[in-house]
Amino acid sequence: MRHQKRASSKHKQILTLAIIGLLFLIVGSFALLSFKSFQEKNNEVSVTIKIPKEYTQALKHAKNYSEVMYMSKAEISKQLKIDYSNKATQYALKHLKVDYNRNALKRAQEYAESQNMSRQAIHNQLINKNTFSVKQAQYAADNVQADFNYNALVTARKYQRDLGLSPAKIREILISDDNESFTREQADYAIEHLND
Repeated sequence: MRHQKRASSKHKQILTLAIIGLLFLIVGSFALLSFKSFQEKNNEVSVTIKIPKEYTQALKHAKNYSEVMYMSKAEISKQLKIDYSNKATQYALKHLKVDYNRNALKRAQEYAESQNMSRQAIHNQLINKNTFSVKQAQYAADNVQADFNYNALVTARKYQRDLGLSPAKIREILISDDNESFTREQADYAIEHLND
């Protein structure tokens, strides 16, 4: 009987040791996994690419040309190439966040307000002088806010005051595609109110 008690006691000890060993194994596995995860997070290689100063300066100037002067992509490129290398210019254009439709519209608004241009003249100016795309120029011409009757009238008065032209000749110039490109209705309004 004594032998049985000893065997039972030994059996309990072995079972207890097995359970403790199993617990150590489980806890150890979790600790190892946590350590590996911690190690992986802290051993991540961080790669920093040093951008040449010329590139960052070109980008800074490109932002200024866009946000202050409302330039087209082609205008910005041309301007940057004066002071920067082709690679710096390409970098700036690639990383510049800009809505060229917005820039075209801002330019269109300036033309409508300061130069009293017609919608069509604005469209042509944006393409020919400012090198916006046809699509961008069309967007701007379609969305510019202006009183084009008023613009036609101001333009007509300049022709009358500065050149002494007759109302018929002024009307002809106002509707000419080679000159002012106002609509017939806008030109008629201008002639009708020329001497008001």
